Formats: sequence, structure tokens, C-alpha cells
Amino acid sequence: MISVKIETHGCKLNQADSIQLQKKLTEFGYYVNSNTPKPDVYILNSCTVTHIADKKARQSLRKYKKENPNSVVVLTGCYAQRDKDNLINSKIADLIYDNTEKEQIVQNLSFHMDYQMPQINNEKIIPGTLIDRTRASVKIQEGCNQICAYCIVPKVRGREKSIDKDIIVKEINFLVDSGFKEIILTGTQLGTYGYENNYKINLAELIKYILEKTNVERLRISSIQAHEINSELLQVYKNHSSRVCNHFHLALQSGSDSILKSMRRKYTQTNFLDSVNLIRDKLRNPSISTDIIIGFPGETDLDFKETIKVIKFSNFSKIHLFPYSDRPGTSSFYIKNKVDPQVKNQRMQIALELIKDIEVNYRKNILGEKRRVLWEKSNKSNDQTYYGYTEDYLKVMTKSNNPLFNTITEVKLNKLNSDVIEI
Repeated sequence: MISVKIETHGCKLNQADSIQLQKKLTEFGYYVNSNTPKPDVYILNSCTVTHIADKKARQSLRKYKKENPNSVVVLTGCYAQRDKDNLINSKIADLIYDNTEKEQIVQNLSFHMDYQMPQINNEKIIPGTLIDRTRASVKIQEGCNQICAYCIVPKVRGREKSIDKDIIVKEINFLVDSGFKEIILTGTQLGTYGYENNYKINLAELIKYILEKTNVERLRISSIQAHEINSELLQVYKNHSSRVCNHFHLALQSGSDSILKSMRRKYTQTNFLDSVNLIRDKLRNPSISTDIIIGFPGETDLDFKETIKVIKFSNFSKIHLFPYSDRPGTSSFYIKNKVDPQVKNQRMQIALELIKDIEVNYRKNILGEKRRVLWEKSNKSNDQTYYGYTEDYLKVMTKSNNPLFNTITEVKLNKLNSDVIEI
């Protein structure tokens, strides 16, 4: 049996694609496990959202090929989609497939390795074999029609396309039967699910349909935009609070209306804050995380102060901060008034210091409360440390001699250790 290791970079959409790839490889007799020390095949499912993502992919490929010269190295994903010709010429991988060719990987890999595929029906995916996780991502939508000024995703993922609700349910039931306790619904534009069919079924209705047709214990929505939050969606969260995770990832990107307009985002500062207020008004103790870009072209000191104002107001549980970097193929690449790198770095440091205090205070304020945690295992061998996530996406740690992996237990949050809560 040929062994395969899949490494996944980037978003949960990539994680969902990797699960599909693992599923197909397993069905055709391959052994897929991320813990295999020297696999016959190494597959990198890459990201290209920034130049740093590209660099990370190249480093992973070179490092792996050096350490495992006899392995077949395969590159796929968004980096392969964006720069395929150059990557082929560089010979950085033995086989390269862009996003449109992922369905061909198993067949072509088998031909390349002269491997006769013995199809195995109904083979399950064991939690932890792909990325040591007990959570699985399921793609419900792909592509984006918004085309934000800084974003390369529409070029590597295409236009918006929603997955049929029954295909989604079938995939979730397969993963639940395989042993997964939490399913993450993922896509590029989740809030516009059903757009191409005039919203005959929207995101709120899809969630209700999934809850009705599956036995998934926990359902999480990966990301949604502020202007897509509405009372119908929040009512679903409220009515099904025992199964739908009380966490929202709302990408802010900037608190300045002029920068948001330049970015081609579809909301204003007021829209964003109204959505935050609506979530907190309708639901008990929700957690809200966000993404923010610092130093977008044209960002002034006043624009930056507007972003800081929103950060202070919103009481985010987690903030992912990114310095703006030019991306060839995006419209912001051609904007002339770039922010001076030194100014950008200064703003980053100011924001990072603020964020650190906000995140620590958020966690301190919930100590003593109880949460339900889905446990994962520490990556260290022979270590009885378990990490897990609460329904509101807070990272929790404990030590236990009893096996906790892939179980959900209610715990009391006792102590803060850096950004991790101990019980």
C-alpha cells in the first residue's frame, strides 16, 4: 500500500479540499496519514493569498524533497493555480495540479507511480489522520464575485458557485459516520450561499436543513461578512445553540469608510458596528473574531485611528492582523500612494500592543465560566497534553492520563496561560 502525507496551507476551504483528496485516495487503496514519517507521496495543498504564503509553500517543498529524496512530491492549490507555468519550469515538484485539476490527482498519480488502484468502497476517514484534528471542513460554496482590490482569491477560485444542499448533507453524514464531532462550513463567500439560484435556499435555511438531516454534534460557520448578518440567521443560532457554535468571524479589514470603499468592501464602519451590536443583542455571550489589514494604499493617520476605534469598541475575542503587501494581479497593486514601510510598521506595532491587551482581557473576563470543549491531541509524542476548542472558539489546554482525543467534555475555565486557557 502506498503511503501519502497531505500538508495543507491557508484557509479552511483548502482544508475541505484536502479532506476530499484524502477521501478519494483512501477509496482507491492509498494510506493517508499526516504522521507517516517517510511517506511514498507528499502532497502540498498550497495557499497564495500573500507573497509570504508563496514563500512558505516553496520552503515546504524544498525541505521535504531534501529530507525525502525518494518521495513523489505533488503541488496543488491556489499557488499552483496562480503561477503554474513558472512552478513547472522551476521543477520544484514532480507533479503540479491547479485547482481545476484536483480531481485528476489520484488517477494521474497512480499512472505516474505505475500503481494499480484497488478501489475500496465506503472506506472511512479517521479523525486525526489528515491534520491531527477532530474537526472537518466541508465546502458549501466556492469562488467570489466581489473582487476586493487587495484579493487574489477570485482569480484562483473563480466566480461564486454554491454546492447543492443534498451533496453537502451527504458529505457531512459521511464525516460524522467516520467519527468527526464538529463540521465547519466553509467557502469564499458563505453569506451569499444560493446567490446563483436567486436564494431559493440561503445560508440560514441551509443550516437548518443540515441540522435536520444530520446528527452532527457541532456545526461551525467559518467566516461571514458584516453586511450578511441578519435576524433570520441569528435566530437559527439562538434556536439551535446546543449544536451551532456561538462564534462569528467577521473580517473588518479597515475601520475607515474611505479605505473600505477603496478596498471595494460592501459595508461601512457603521454597518460593521451595527452587525456587532445585533449579534450581541440577539445572542448570549457570542465571540467575534476578525481580520484587519494595516497600511492599505492611501491609508492616512486618521484612517488608522478609525480602525483603532473599531477595535476598541468591538471587544473581539481574536484579531488577525496583516500588514498590506502588494499582490500582482490585484487592482491595489496599481494604486500609487503606497504607505511608507516605516509608517506601516509603526502602525502595526501600535495595533499589536492594543490587540494583545484586548485578547488577554477577553479571556480573563470569562475565567470561572463553563464551556464544552472538543479535544485534540498535542503534537508531541508521549505527551498527555490535550488542546481543544470551545463552542465560541477559545483554545483550551489540559493534561490527562485518560484519552480525551475526539471527545466533547464540559469544563470550567480556570487559568490563562498566554493565549491558551487551562482547566
